[in-house]
Amino acid sequence: MKWNAQRYEKQHDFVFKYGEGLLTLLPQTAHTVLDVGCGTGDLTDQIRQKGFDVLGIDQSAIMVDEAKRLYPNTKFQHQDILTATSSATYDVVFSNAVFHWINDQDRLLDQIHNLLNPGGYLICEFGGHNNVAAICNAFGQELEYLGINYQNPFFFPETTSYKQLLIEHGFQVLDITDYDRPTVLHDGIDGLANWIKQFFQADLARLNEQQQATVLKNMTVKLQDQLWREDHWEADYRRLRVVARV
Repeated sequence: MKWNAQRYEKQHDFVFKYGEGLLTLLPQTAHTVLDVGCGTGDLTDQIRQKGFDVLGIDQSAIMVDEAKRLYPNTKFQHQDILTATSSATYDVVFSNAVFHWINDQDRLLDQIHNLLNPGGYLICEFGGHNNVAAICNAFGQELEYLGINYQNPFFFPETTSYKQLLIEHGFQVLDITDYDRPTVLHDGIDGLANWIKQFFQADLARLNEQQQATVLKNMTVKLQDQLWREDHWEADYRRLRVVARV
């Protein structure tokens, strides 16, 4: 996945804005925080402003460079959580809208467990079961019409199964909740196409320009009744929120 940091800030800022609610869950007894998948650093900087010693990491060097430019007083590093090696440990591992990009959840949770101090917290939110189901299903159908096998790249777990996975990796689950969160997409009629170009870019790259244009046009027509609201698209987001402890 290649990210355009400026486009992300402008067109997909709902990602970190909706994540601001997670900040209220940070325990005041904590001191050190690791923000996994910090993106352009907006939430990381807010954590710093709340008085925590925070480090933001992201596997995208482009995102980290933009975060450093926007928030020079906040610490950021270019790191992939799955391969990160550090002697530092933290009171909280925090993450917003990231875990659904990671299919190797066993490795992810082992890494997080190792990075937490005894009694430390995992506080995260990401896509839950049936997140953006209408969009994913429509996109898969369009690729199938073109004779292309589509595999949903996201990890959108059910609440019960993810709770069990956390327990198996040594976490005490304090709270786990899934909920619908309809999400307004920016840029009016172009909002859906812009979202697809960002989040399905790897699959779109398999198509020529004409095929891409056809897919985007067909999806706009197909999803109009479900997701169009007078002057904007409203994506069918469903989230999973976790507070757990080691």
